[in-house]
Parts: sequence; structure tokens; C-alpha cells
Amino acid sequence: MFADLAPGPADPPASPLRDRLRAALHQPARNPVARAESVTELTDLSRLGGRWFQSEHGPGYVVESVYESGHEHGRIPLHRALSVDPARLAGQVRDARLGECDPAAFLYVDTETTGLGGAGSMVFLAGVARFDGSLLRLRQYLLPSPAYEGGLLGGLGGDLERAAALVSYNGKSFDLPLLESRYILSRMRPTWRQLPHLDLLHPNRRLFKGSFDSHRLVNMEVELLGFEREDDCPSAEVPEMYFRFQRTSDPTHILPVLRHNAWDVLSLVALAAHLAGVIDGAGAPLQAARAAEYAGDHETAARYYEEAVTSLERAQRLEAMEHAARCYARLQRWDHAARCWQAIVDEPRSRRVLPYVELAKIAEHRTRDRGEAYMLVETAIGLVERGLVRPGPPGAETSLGALEHRRGRLRRLLGETAGAVTDSVGEPATAAAGGFP
Repeated sequence: MFADLAPGPADPPASPLRDRLRAALHQPARNPVARAESVTELTDLSRLGGRWFQSEHGPGYVVESVYESGHEHGRIPLHRALSVDPARLAGQVRDARLGECDPAAFLYVDTETTGLGGAGSMVFLAGVARFDGSLLRLRQYLLPSPAYEGGLLGGLGGDLERAAALVSYNGKSFDLPLLESRYILSRMRPTWRQLPHLDLLHPNRRLFKGSFDSHRLVNMEVELLGFEREDDCPSAEVPEMYFRFQRTSDPTHILPVLRHNAWDVLSLVALAAHLAGVIDGAGAPLQAARAAEYAGDHETAARYYEEAVTSLERAQRLEAMEHAARCYARLQRWDHAARCWQAIVDEPRSRRVLPYVELAKIAEHRTRDRGEAYMLVETAIGLVERGLVRPGPPGAETSLGALEHRRGRLRRLLGETAGAVTDSVGEPATAAAGGFP
């Protein structure tokens, strides 16, 4: 079949003009060097384990693999991706449409390209996986040469259009925009761009902020999935491996890239299952709290934040208490919010002005205790002046100027209260919070 699809003969021999120029420059004529057939002239690519297919946009080549749902990628069996709650995942991308999708209809997408971007960059390998009953079917669309881009895009487009939602890792910023540009340049309409899209990079980077030095996929595989690649082709070498394959037609150059891409796609399936477990609080209360807060479930978030405090290091403990306080404030549970802010104040060497300001606001506006509010602000100013806590930047409500302004306003309010008591009783009154005039 492929012999009928092969391109025409190679370029014609050098022109007489080129020969004359070489003679004038005293350069020897270059005899053509015998080499192996290019990959686009091979009649058999069976060593890659794939097959040729015909799409409405031309012929293409695809390598298909099947994985049992019990297959474990690191510590995660693939079947866990079938039992995720799409509504919980939808909260992490803030797209309600994802919550209406069947996890079995998720399409996991990863691409390999000839460069980092731009009009000249092409997708030469696109891996997509989807569950078929209890099996995970992986298709890898390979581009033998630019002449077959229509076949790759046509075959891949069929899978994309049958998907209910897309799952990728940094696909929103890289894979999908590049694919879209290739479809447009080929005068094909990328209707799949309207599908719900779970880009796993963003929730993992948000939920595990401060936990890892890098959020690259290969690092997340090790840290979250317990999966370590052996003899992998580094991402930086992938384009050169493809070009060698094109030049020499030797499948040994592209086979490592196919394996690299397959691992990428399997990691998407496992990471989606892992993310669902994190959202449900599976042994990671801080991450579960961040997920709940991002999804707008402040009550669950506050509960997980307080649960996480006992097992966190100091910096994350302070962060958790602050977020718990803010969640309680959104729920208008001011006593709980005040308790969390006070816990930050009581933390040794916390060196933060913000808890004093927030406690003062609660005292003034919620419990109507202006004397307590004044004392909190006065304490904060004293700590700043002694260099024991750091004020906020100019213009912020935690700056020294803002604190002094708040103190002056509270003093005036307390003075007005004292004056009102004097008018009614006939004797000067002493403010309850410390004898302010």
C-alpha cells in the first residue's frame, strides 16, 4: 500500500550553471553519496509496529497499543481514572461542562514537535489514549515526512472530535495551540478547541506549591506516581532523534521517542486519577484544602487546613492558618476566623502584622469592641517600632502609615463614645479599653 503513496523521485541532478560555478571557484564536483532510502520511500515500516491508514486528508501512519485497566503506572493502576468524579475535577478548571462528561470519554493528549513553537514548528508525533471498556487504547500518529501531515491531522482529528473532554499537561499553552495552528495552515477546522480541557499542570502546580523544586511532568511522575523512567530519551533530544529517523530511515532512532511519548500519555491517565484522590483528601490535607478553596468550598477547605496544621513545617503552617481564617471569614464565622488569626499571633517569631490588623477589623466591625481593636493596633505599632515585626509596603493596610491612621480613627471613635457617656451621666467617662480621652 505504502509503495503507491510514496513521493516522486529525488531532486534532479545539479544544473550546468552549478558545475560552471564550481569550476570557476576551483571546487571539485560533488558526486552523489549513496545512502539508505529515506523513510518516506520505505515500503515497510513494520518494525515500528504500526499500520498505514487513509484519511480524507491523505494517508497517515499510526502505532496502536492496548493496556489492561489493571496496568500500574508507578503506584497508580490505570482503572482508577475511570472512577474519578468529573464534577470534582471541574472545580479545578472552573469549567462546569467537565462535570457532565463521562471519564471513559476523556481523551489524553500529548505531542512531540520539531521545535519549541512558531510557524515552522510541526507536530511529528501525537499520542492520544481513551478507555474502551476495561482497556486503554493508545494511538500514536507519526509523521514520516511533512508530505504526510494531512494524514496525521486527519486521523488525529477524528479522535479529537469523538472526545468528550481533553486531558493534557501544559496542553493549553503548548500542545493545543500548536495543533490548532497546524490545522489552520492545512485549511482544516479545529472544532475540538471548544471541548472542556483539564490541563493537569495548573492544578498540580497550584496544589503542590512549595513542595517540589520543579513541576515538569517527569518530576511529577517520580514525586506523585512513584514512576521512574529507565533509558528514556530526554525531551531535548527528541527532535534530533526524529530528524535522524527521517534522514536514515532507521527505526531505532524513533522507537525511543515512541516509548517516551507513550510514557507521557500514561502519566496523564495516572495523574488524573491521582488528582481526584488528592481532591478527596487522600492523605494530603493541605492539597485537599487548596483544591476545595479553589473550587469555592470554603467550609471543606477550612476543615482540611486546620487538619493539615499539625503536620506542616512552620512556613506552610502559617499559610494554612491564614487561609483557614479567610475561609471562615467568607463563611461569616468570625469567632473561628479570630481563633485562626490569634494562632498566627501566638506562633513563635511569626513577625507578621496582618493578624493584628485582621483581628482589629473583626473586633471593630463584627464584635463591636473598639477598645479591643485599638489595643490590637497599638500593639502592632509598638512591635513595628521596636523592629519585632515587619510592616507592609507603603499604601498597604499593614503599612505603618495605615496602622497609625487606623489608630487615630479608633481613638476618635472611642473619644466620641466617652463624650456621649459624659453628656448622659454628667461626669467624665473612662474608655473601657484603657482610659483613652
